[in-house]
Amino acid sequence: MCRGCCEYEVIRCKCPLQGAPVGYSVPCCRNARHECDPCIIHPGCSIFENCKRCNNGTWGPRDDFFVKGQYCAECRPGWSGGNCMTCGGVMRKRQGHLVLESYPTNARCEWTLQVNEPFTVELRFMMLSLEFDHSCRYDYVEVRDGDSINSRVIGRFCGNERPPPIQSTGNSLHILFVSDGYKNFDGLFAIFQENSACTSSPCLHDGTCILDSSHSYHCACLAGYTGMRCEHEKNCAIPPKPSHGDHFLVYGPNDTVEFSCNHSYALSGDARRTCLANGTWDAAQPICVRACREPKVSVLVRQKVLPPQVPFRKTPVHKFYSSTGLAKFFGPVGPTKGPPVLPRLPQGFHHLYSHIQYECTSPYFHHTGSTRRTCLKTGKWSGRHVSCTPVCGKLPNFDPQRPVDSHWPWLAAIYRFSGKYEEAQPQKEAGSWQLVCSGALLNQRSVVVAAHCVTELGKLHPLDVAKLRVVLGKHYRSDQQERKGLQRLRVSSITVHPNYDPLVLDSDLALLKLLDKARIGEHVLPICLPGAQDYETTPPRRAMVTGWSLIPDAGAGESERAHVGSVMLGDVVHCEQQYAQHGVPISVSENMLCGRQGPGASPSNICPAETGGVLVLPPTTSPNPASLLLPNPVQEWKLLGLVSFGYDSLDCNPELYTVYTQIGNFLDFLDGNMK
Repeated sequence: MCRGCCEYEVIRCKCPLQGAPVGYSVPCCRNARHECDPCIIHPGCSIFENCKRCNNGTWGPRDDFFVKGQYCAECRPGWSGGNCMTCGGVMRKRQGHLVLESYPTNARCEWTLQVNEPFTVELRFMMLSLEFDHSCRYDYVEVRDGDSINSRVIGRFCGNERPPPIQSTGNSLHILFVSDGYKNFDGLFAIFQENSACTSSPCLHDGTCILDSSHSYHCACLAGYTGMRCEHEKNCAIPPKPSHGDHFLVYGPNDTVEFSCNHSYALSGDARRTCLANGTWDAAQPICVRACREPKVSVLVRQKVLPPQVPFRKTPVHKFYSSTGLAKFFGPVGPTKGPPVLPRLPQGFHHLYSHIQYECTSPYFHHTGSTRRTCLKTGKWSGRHVSCTPVCGKLPNFDPQRPVDSHWPWLAAIYRFSGKYEEAQPQKEAGSWQLVCSGALLNQRSVVVAAHCVTELGKLHPLDVAKLRVVLGKHYRSDQQERKGLQRLRVSSITVHPNYDPLVLDSDLALLKLLDKARIGEHVLPICLPGAQDYETTPPRRAMVTGWSLIPDAGAGESERAHVGSVMLGDVVHCEQQYAQHGVPISVSENMLCGRQGPGASPSNICPAETGGVLVLPPTTSPNPASLLLPNPVQEWKLLGLVSFGYDSLDCNPELYTVYTQIGNFLDFLDGNMK
């Protein structure tokens, strides 16, 4: 094996054929007797490789080959095999090349070149370096018109003179290379390709030939030329650039010019003109007009485009002229003719000083941004981007005397699948889904719910989202009573608050992301989130609790509605003391609220500790001055809390406190996860 034992020493070697000594820096190799043999002489070593070649392969200090040349590490181009003496083969492709570099003595190679029918083969020798003989008897390359050694001979070639291009009559050529045992030269290099109508380069003036079939073609001409072979020169002068725009040439069978405009301008007219055979351009020259691209808005926004109207603003200077009697010298001059005809603009562009008015398509969406925008000279629109978002906390038909008759549009019923989910069929799931909790809709894709409703009992891990469903627009417990507005939505993810403690139920909060977007309308609306002033408890604040009972009311039957009741927020110290007096010591954290119905409470059919649900604050009746700056300050219901836990008793005593998760402490968590 090769070993680098005397590397970089100048070693005197003798090549096998000429016997002339040559000097070369090569590493030595150990021979079969483990002696340092710097001059590795193999049968067939070429005379111009200074003893550094193994047959037709390369030799390097790390090549792994036997001293007697049984195989080499890398073969020269055109050669292969363990001894780098194998060559030739069948080549089936549209184009390619064949090469033999520094061929050895006594070599024989055969190639068969094949292309697709009905095409023929064109062969070109780019380099030929063989031993010369007038009859090419010693080293030669022989080309035959066919696919075998028995095909008709086209020619035999040797020496250094390249033959002219060779054409086959069929779709194949046979090539034979032979060298004798005396001399060797550099070899040969040839290329071949399918021969078609484009082979002879029929297109003039640098046109591109595009093949249609083996005998037909068409030419893609450069700008300024036309005709079957690009033989006719066209004389279309390049049109001028539009003011505030540019153009560029498009090369092809027909010369065209494409036009574009700078920012804050739009193209009026055809964006492309074509050079005709008579040397003229079709269509008229386009122009660039100041314009604004129409702002993108959602489908919830209704817009009305008003025609351009040049505004006129009176500045203090105008007032000065008016007061001094100079207005007649600077007053507007009346028009002597009608308004100018505005040029046509592309779809989606509007002229300077055009106006667009916006409004929401539904009364259940609130408009944000400008209600009217004007196209300015800068190419931008005045005002702010327009959008429509769902209104929150809207409950117009609420009757304080009969709250049970109200329909709570933000109340969400949370269902859990009780069987093996893989066996469930969507059409037959009704009997397998159980109502387990109530939540509140915050936006079209987010529902907030107590964390204990969507986690395994006493654990932190959320349930499988495939086993949860959210139902919105629900007015009756039985779906058979619902006539319209009911929405059954899938859940895409459950985000439990990172500080949720299932043992003491601190931070008892989770956010459900809906896979299906809730459809906002009369029966489905989000609830508003609270502000800091909504948790003031001096004097005590009254709130409403709504939710679905986990156990159906047998007396109400299919007419059972969501339960509702009025509660009074209480002091947490009194709350803790009451629980301790009943033998249930608890710790109320800053993330909790306490509330009870209290004495003299209005009629109620809810037991929050058993029913669960959401704690909401009715619209304020005497807003503070700061709230008057808000839109409709007294018309918003707000979410205060979620039922977390209460007394483990079937006796629903209105004097007993229920503990709620305080939503106001988790606004950052909700905002960050609702995006």
